[in-house]
Amino acid sequence: MPGSIGPAGLFNVDQWDGYVAQRRRLSQFLAERRPSNPVIITGDIHSSWALDAKLDYDDPGSPTVASEYVGTSISSDFPAAFIGPVNAALADNPHIKFFDGLYRGYVRCTVTPEEWRSDFRAVATVDTPEAPIFTLRSFTTENGVPGVQPT
Repeated sequence: MPGSIGPAGLFNVDQWDGYVAQRRRLSQFLAERRPSNPVIITGDIHSSWALDAKLDYDDPGSPTVASEYVGTSISSDFPAAFIGPVNAALADNPHIKFFDGLYRGYVRCTVTPEEWRSDFRAVATVDTPEAPIFTLRSFTTENGVPGVQPT
């Protein structure tokens, strides 16, 4: 989970939390060079996330340097026991705009010169091949405006 440890004591060394120096170098580079539309898209955490990448995660007022969209898995579950603690930790991580650990699916990204749009697509169950797909949430990053905005 990106960001601070929070009251739930969560710290995932297999994600950004485990690469503090590297994350700091990347964030510093983005803050100094100021590319117009930095977007980070990643996965392999079996859950969906949309968040503002910050220069300094210990300072909520720190500049947003990029948008980050994390896609869930198609079939592997996020541990149900972790959903409550992750939700509890979100209060201490205001840069996180969205988290979902219940649904499987993918992120559909539409990119134009004006915006990056991410639609978090999901199915209610992976046990039924014909399960209908739906959109959990949608977010955009506007040209020249770092950060995730709900659509």
